[in-house]
Amino acid sequence: MKLNLEAKTKEQQRIKAYLEENASDILAGKINNGVLIKKDGKILLNRKTMDGFMSFATEEARTQAEKGARYAMVEDDVVFGWAVHYFEEDSIEGTLYNDDGSEYKEPSKATKSKPVSAPSKPKQAQISLFDEPEKTDIESPQEEKPQSKQDTVSPLYKTYLQLAKRYPGAVVAYRVGDFYEIFGETARQIGETLSLTITSRDCGLPERVPMIGFPYHAAELYFGKILQGGNKLVVAELPDNVREVKPDDIDDEDIEELSEEEMQAFDGDIEEPVETCDDIAAKICALLEHKIIVR
Repeated sequence: MKLNLEAKTKEQQRIKAYLEENASDILAGKINNGVLIKKDGKILLNRKTMDGFMSFATEEARTQAEKGARYAMVEDDVVFGWAVHYFEEDSIEGTLYNDDGSEYKEPSKATKSKPVSAPSKPKQAQISLFDEPEKTDIESPQEEKPQSKQDTVSPLYKTYLQLAKRYPGAVVAYRVGDFYEIFGETARQIGETLSLTITSRDCGLPERVPMIGFPYHAAELYFGKILQGGNKLVVAELPDNVREVKPDDIDDEDIEELSEEEMQAFDGDIEEPVETCDDIAAKICALLEHKIIVR
């Protein structure tokens, strides 16, 4: 699969070759066409480059070094996993473009002009309690009304909460692009059981929501482990169906075993919400208000 990525070095060429061999159609579309995101009240085209990924990978390697304290070892598969994550996650910004194709520049922060002060009063020996404090035309930040929690929750997480409410006690695995994601306290419990790194996602709340994720092509492996722990499992597939998975639905012969390196590659820091997936989640919210398709 041909990808519109300029590889300037041998390292970049290796990563590009891996992506061209392994990227799904969805991921290839994001790389070749970019993704629309919302920023500063505008809809912008977010496109990423190999140079941008190398900077991202450098930061990931630095994080690995900090975890290892005295040393860090990064396998090829781990770097390839970072590449999938970097180009998959729409919230990771590359170069942003306006509708007319011009590169988007963030607006400079306007400096507040100093208010025009009233004529100075003659100095007094004592300040009278009846003297009114001088007023300015700058409004106090406390006067701004904060948004309600209901208004700020992302459509993706709102849909997830609706599914969790509809299937109480079940583990809800939600398909987002090439990953299945589990949120909240359930993510903490399952993450510890499966030895997955518990990351987090910005869901529009004051605090980030705990989250774990695993790749779709190895989903049967993780589904089986979740069920082996005595959990009920509900899988939400985008864009329009939800199914409850039973132990008999898992075919052990079709399970794709992952090596330790492959598990590390996909056991990474998935940080921000996916704008386009939120759009799809909004559609699912509408479906949930009427009927969930159960297979």
